[in-house]
Amino acid sequence: MIITFYKFNGKANRYYTIHDRQGDLFSTFTFTAIWGVELYGGREKRYVFEDRAHMEKKIRRIFKERIKKGYKVLYSFARRSDAKDLIDNAFKENIG
Repeated sequence: MIITFYKFNGKANRYYTIHDRQGDLFSTFTFTAIWGVELYGGREKRYVFEDRAHMEKKIRRIFKERIKKGYKVLYSFARRSDAKDLIDNAFKENIG
């Protein structure tokens, strides 16, 4: 799964990407957030959860916060059906 948001602030684009490509040795439920002025560079934070429900709740919260701050979705992709459903629901909840 990958979701990339962007926002133009008058001088440069700002990007915020969520992806689950980087696994964790101790948990199946992880994702990474990367943000900055470069598409795949800048600051990075890894989130690790004990279960899928908590992970999905955090992804929904990030999605909502980005949209509220004026970001738009540049790109999204999910291979697994549960991740596709999560992205689709986040779109419906926040964009319409």
